[in-house]
Amino acid sequence: MIINVKTVGTIKSLQEGMKVESLEVPEKASVLQVLERLKIQEWEVGFVLVNGERATKESILKENETLTLVAPLAGG
Repeated sequence: MIINVKTVGTIKSLQEGMKVESLEVPEKASVLQVLERLKIQEWEVGFVLVNGERATKESILKENETLTLVAPLAGG
């Protein structure tokens, strides 16, 4: 199935700074499986959204959903 992956902030493992990309994943893939496929470490993602709604790394994705990976925010 095809999902859309969007990144917000800087995710260190993504050398090319992916912002939005279509990605083919197995049926019933979890957010964590997508992270593994993209070679992103769990600690690099502060939180995730699926179709704009807060989700967990265990959330199961469906065809054409948009997964947003938000980098941890720091500052002061």
